[in-house]
Amino acid sequence: MTANEEQFIKVLSVLSESVRYRILSLIASKGELTAKDILSEFDFTQPTLSHHMMCLTEAGLVNVERKGRFAVYSINRETIDLVASGIASLKSGSKKTAKEKDLSEDDVKELKKGKKKKKKDKNKKKKKD
Repeated sequence: MTANEEQFIKVLSVLSESVRYRILSLIASKGELTAKDILSEFDFTQPTLSHHMMCLTEAGLVNVERKGRFAVYSINRETIDLVASGIASLKSGSKKTAKEKDLSEDDVKELKKGKKKKKKDKNKKKKKD
């Protein structure tokens, strides 16, 4: 598994918590927010928000910048792009099967030849009947 795939999976697991997704959506809609601004939109305590923000920051979804005594949060566009491309790759996908991805190019060619041969054999059987 590549490093990008591992990060993609980590990000998805962080986003699987609905509160974190809602926090991320709020930050995205406003550009940047302080913890106080975020907290005013939710019905939980500051320690709970700190926990969620730590998860979002460690996953690379949110940037944090200190301005005096305030932490200002913004979206990390690079990580959002990683997630978007990961999802897009599932949609467009490679036409290779999981088995073919583990094989060399020559093995894949041989495998495909075998598939074509089987299709021809099926056509011959149909003609005989």
